[in-house]
Amino acid sequence: MKRSLFNNLRPVALAAGGVFLGRGACADTILTFDARPAGQGNNAQILPSFGGNVADSIAGVLVSGIGTPDIGLTWRATGGRWDYYIDSVWSAAQLDSSGVGDFHEIVFTPGATTAAILKSFNFHPYYDNGLDYSYDWSVLDGSNVLTNGSLTFPCDATKNHPVTISYQGNPGQILILHIERTGGSDGTQNIAVDDITFAQFPEPTGPAVTFQTPGQGQSSVPPEIVFGATIKDGSTVVATNTVMLSLNGSAVAASVTKAAGITSVSYQRPGLLPGGTNRYSLSFKDSAAAPKSYTNELLFVVAAYTNLLLPAPIVFENFDNTAEGGLPAGWSQTNYTEALNPELDLHNLDSASYATWVVVDATRFTNTFVAYSDTNGAPVDYSRVLSSNPSNVVNGHYVKDLATGRFVIGNSGYRNGRSQVMYLFTPDFDLTGKTNVYLSFHSLWEQNQDSLGAVEYSFNQGQTWLPIVYMLDGPDVLLDANDNIDPVASLTAEAMTAGEAIAVYTDPADGQDKGGTYGAFLGVAQVQWASLGPYFSARVNDDPIESKRVEWFRLPQADNQAKVRVRFAHAGSDSWYFGIDDFGLYSLAPTAVPSLSAIPSGNQLAISWPTDVPGFVLESTDSLTNPTWSVVNGVANNSVTVAAGTGNRFFRLRK
Repeated sequence: MKRSLFNNLRPVALAAGGVFLGRGACADTILTFDARPAGQGNNAQILPSFGGNVADSIAGVLVSGIGTPDIGLTWRATGGRWDYYIDSVWSAAQLDSSGVGDFHEIVFTPGATTAAILKSFNFHPYYDNGLDYSYDWSVLDGSNVLTNGSLTFPCDATKNHPVTISYQGNPGQILILHIERTGGSDGTQNIAVDDITFAQFPEPTGPAVTFQTPGQGQSSVPPEIVFGATIKDGSTVVATNTVMLSLNGSAVAASVTKAAGITSVSYQRPGLLPGGTNRYSLSFKDSAAAPKSYTNELLFVVAAYTNLLLPAPIVFENFDNTAEGGLPAGWSQTNYTEALNPELDLHNLDSASYATWVVVDATRFTNTFVAYSDTNGAPVDYSRVLSSNPSNVVNGHYVKDLATGRFVIGNSGYRNGRSQVMYLFTPDFDLTGKTNVYLSFHSLWEQNQDSLGAVEYSFNQGQTWLPIVYMLDGPDVLLDANDNIDPVASLTAEAMTAGEAIAVYTDPADGQDKGGTYGAFLGVAQVQWASLGPYFSARVNDDPIESKRVEWFRLPQADNQAKVRVRFAHAGSDSWYFGIDDFGLYSLAPTAVPSLSAIPSGNQLAISWPTDVPGFVLESTDSLTNPTWSVVNGVANNSVTVAAGTGNRFFRLRK
């Protein structure tokens, strides 16, 4: 994150009025980003189909006339991503991580008889700093350039940097708006685009699907998502008794209602949708004398998931009975955070309240905070802490909200000071007579390029610590000459990338500086570091979703122990957060590894195993001589369909 590096720069006010581009004869759709649609986080990746198939104004989209119901949108990038960003300067689409040579694209997919018209957009730099940006833009048909241009503009904190496109495609032709960074004296990526304007031709006359969810082509869809669609009447109207919906080729009983010329269709499948590609087909007829039939095919991809089957816990803590600002009875903390603001204020992320692990109510993260103690600055939206990961499924249910009620958080983000180093300790738990012990917790971790999240355990009151997991930015997990994880090198290396700053703190016990390497924050003895490779978990920098997980770990040396405690560590410097909810210890009855059943079908295998043996993960490898096992994605309800491929492929189950 590291936005505090720019505290010395202050954005100027937006110019009154701004640039308004003329409209042609067609109705326009303008992506304004001035409000967030449902499910869209702030400073978070743009929803994959945002702005597509709209006929009425919605949050972040301004529609004139009937809009563009026959044009779907897909957002994609190479080298970065599109982020939806609203604050005192921007209501725009940030070109996140837009370095020289990186590009961002929007794919406009019209219906077979519809042409897309790309009109214009505005560049909008964030800061007023006397520097500049340079970009090329083009409209593509595949790899063919249809029209293009270049623009260099100053960093002046306004959106008065228009690009006029004015290109109309052919009916059914997919157009790609390609925006590529080519240079400029500002080396940051604090740059966005706004007021993306497009239209369709001809304007629709019959009933048109104006909204549908999931979006066309949407990926990483939760397995319990509700299908929804609205159909707007045109010169002819929808005959509601003809509306039919099917899922993956089978008719389903959808709810159909109509009011004020809008037909609404909704359906939720009982249970979970299967991982992988799914298809909804919505069909209806109009009320013309010779009724015309309409069909909308919707393809979307449900995120790969494993159904984690948890028994009743031995120990469970959800933090709901703990007062805000404290810790549960028996839990303790140690921190080496430089707290420049000594006040206790749960509304200020830079206050002493957040210098350590602290229990807070999850609803706080649906509002705004003070950041860097800057009471004169814009309030900070920290809703990304509550972002959902669609791959979390427990006991047959999608876990959308990892934090409910209250949870405990160690926060490093939006703080001044040298570093934030925090340790959280559970009480000692008596696991006498308990075997096959596992730890599960809801993890609200977000990786930063120079932060560490670590979980360890002890069975002798902290005299020695054992590994559970070490979360690091992917590039900081170093490999040896054989491409195996080199834990010693990873734990002893200093910051390897310019701008990184592995946490360093002054130890009050001896006045000496500590830290500077990730190994400085481990409890496991250094003589054991060479064996820690299996416990490293590479995570993705600045991704608010990827590491939001229901974690599940075996604690082999906790079996039959009378004093087992767990230690959470978060070390960073202005480096996001580590939240924990629903902490539990579990004992699974020992079971034999179940047998796999594999049924070939064409070039695929349908693999399954008994559902009464929980906790197994399916892995595959291409070689048994030097096997490199990897977890098979898409495992759901103890079954999965995989591509058989060519040659040999081997599968196994692992606890």
